[in-house]
Amino acid sequence: MPGPFSSQCLEQIRAASDIVDVISARFPLKRAGANFVALCPFHKEKTPSFSVNPQKQIFYCFGCHKGGDVFAFIQAYDNVGFTEAVRQLADRAGIPLEPEGPGGASRVHRLKETLWQVHEQISQRWHRLLTEDPCAQEARDYLAKRAVSSEAVKLFRLGYAPESWDDTVNWAGKKGFELGLVEKAGLIVRKEKEGRTLLFDRFRGRLMFPICDEAGRVIGFSGRILRDAPQTAKYLNSPETPIFEKRRVLFGLDKSKRPILDAQFAIICEGQLDLIACFMAGIKNVVAPQGTALTADQARIHPL
Repeated sequence: MPGPFSSQCLEQIRAASDIVDVISARFPLKRAGANFVALCPFHKEKTPSFSVNPQKQIFYCFGCHKGGDVFAFIQAYDNVGFTEAVRQLADRAGIPLEPEGPGGASRVHRLKETLWQVHEQISQRWHRLLTEDPCAQEARDYLAKRAVSSEAVKLFRLGYAPESWDDTVNWAGKKGFELGLVEKAGLIVRKEKEGRTLLFDRFRGRLMFPICDEAGRVIGFSGRILRDAPQTAKYLNSPETPIFEKRRVLFGLDKSKRPILDAQFAIICEGQLDLIACFMAGIKNVVAPQGTALTADQARIHPL
């Protein structure tokens, strides 16, 4: 949207962006009475002075006195201007800012918005299955064996894709998503067999790691098998899509970019579980490449 955003548009985005959800997607918050608290990400401290008020939808640090609404938090934490903060939160909430029209740029943006929506919703489904459904007991046992806490599961939004050939296919149909779009998202696979078109789930029976862009939007997935299977890849990543280019993405950067800026260097972890272990142990300036090696494009990423 060219020019300043209307007050109606800003209020719509603010209303759709619960500040507790937005902040807790970047670092853990702990409930303290009616509010939530954490160690302040904007200055060094040993006792939590960073407070989030869900009723007033504001944050405030009693140590460094930084505070404001959800737009102010994104500006400060992600080190971006107001316009970019608005765009990030609008994208997260699925609220279009681009003008409608026949232009190619508008069509591409609308496609990306829809793909973000599909990824967000399937991520929520897989997270619910992991935390609540009996079918995910094996995944919960695996996480317990790897000492991954429930806090880490929530913060990194881990999930479980059930051992089924058509769970995601059926889910997409019930949600009203076109299967061609879900295929474009890389969540289902098309195969021609004996003159018939078959559609089946890409991720089956795997522990799911949502891959986020720097704004915290889910853009892809990495799925780990839970049993040793020599003929099966241990990790399966989303294919290239309009919103996901593996060589340009670093896992965890949406949560670690502020610690990286503070430390002025990043620690490269081998994989997602290594990164989660470091992050939850307090070593937060960490990222992990998508794939078997760090690419030149990944090395050039700057967390500004």
